[in-house]
Amino acid sequence: MKKITLLMLIVFSVTTHGQNKLLSSIDEYYNGSSWQNSSGYNYEYDSNNNLIAETYLDWYNGAWVINNRTIYTYDASNKVTTALFQDWNDVTNQFENTEKENYTYVNGKITEILSETWENSQWELDGKFTFGYDSNNLLTVGLGHSWDGSQWINEDRELLTYNPSNQLIGDFGETLVNSQWENDFRGTYAYTNNKITSFVNENWDQGAWSVSENTVFQIAANGNRTNDTSEYSNNSRFINEYTYDSLSLLSDFAHPFADKTGLDYLFESFPYVNKILSKTQSYYDFGTSSYRISSRTTYNYDSAITLSTEKHEVVKASVTVFPNPAASVINFGFSDVATIDKVVIFDVTGNTVLQKEGNIAEINVEKLTSGLYIVEAYFGKDKLTSKFIKK
Repeated sequence: MKKITLLMLIVFSVTTHGQNKLLSSIDEYYNGSSWQNSSGYNYEYDSNNNLIAETYLDWYNGAWVINNRTIYTYDASNKVTTALFQDWNDVTNQFENTEKENYTYVNGKITEILSETWENSQWELDGKFTFGYDSNNLLTVGLGHSWDGSQWINEDRELLTYNPSNQLIGDFGETLVNSQWENDFRGTYAYTNNKITSFVNENWDQGAWSVSENTVFQIAANGNRTNDTSEYSNNSRFINEYTYDSLSLLSDFAHPFADKTGLDYLFESFPYVNKILSKTQSYYDFGTSSYRISSRTTYNYDSAITLSTEKHEVVKASVTVFPNPAASVINFGFSDVATIDKVVIFDVTGNTVLQKEGNIAEINVEKLTSGLYIVEAYFGKDKLTSKFIKK
């Protein structure tokens, strides 16, 4: 299992009422002259301020409509034990199970994440990730397995190394091919004042290492992440910039960024000390040698997103990504859509890694880091969402 996949499994992004809780977030894109709603989340919490539900909504025909949600359960130590993923059925007007992840802990340390899919009205085994620790209780190995219908099959592994201060400095991924472990990816991490300030991801390509991503974090004196810049092997470059309420601490609020497994911030340091207000992303325009604003997320502590009370006919169009998993090129299949104006691909941290406009049938993803990616396909003011795994 690849590094981004591990991040996907152990990093989580929750909804109650009261101004001491982060209740919703809204994603917008910039069309060149104004901000347009794109999607959003509502967050719910239990009495211990644990995230218990995260509902994803789309902006469609001038109203918010439900897309999917994730429901979390916790143990007595406030660590997540189950993440249940559900899609909204527009015909039955109810949520339907799709996937589930089950988390196991021993002596407070996560030892396994078991994935299941909902098939024929029952849960079917899909995959699992097991974790190993050293004598200092530091995670040193993660093993990825797939279920072949009768037994678990080893697929990949990730080996982690630390400096004398017990800080992660490297992770090395391998894939099992013909009973032999082969190089896949590696990451290196640098620190300033005990916070990760940069990391470099590399892929093993034709017998040599090639850089796939280089990210640098800027940290203010008070510990807030002020911006981060990422450069990718496809020559794309993005910057995220953050704004805060300097008079309020995020720890005074229930929020969806809390560490839920003990490993959520293994690959990056916790970014927010003060109350986070917004994140704005810009992409580098090589034609003008400057950054151009593309999207932003605004965090709302006063209210949840309100669904429309009117009945809107939900778009029946859909997008299929294939092959999935993909090694080099992904193709798109669209139903009930005449023209796709733009396709945007995001990694699991929400960063845009690829974007293409025009009449789109396929995109080359060979240079992307292995892991899970989200695809947003736009036609007019509407959007279709899918996902794929990069081998």
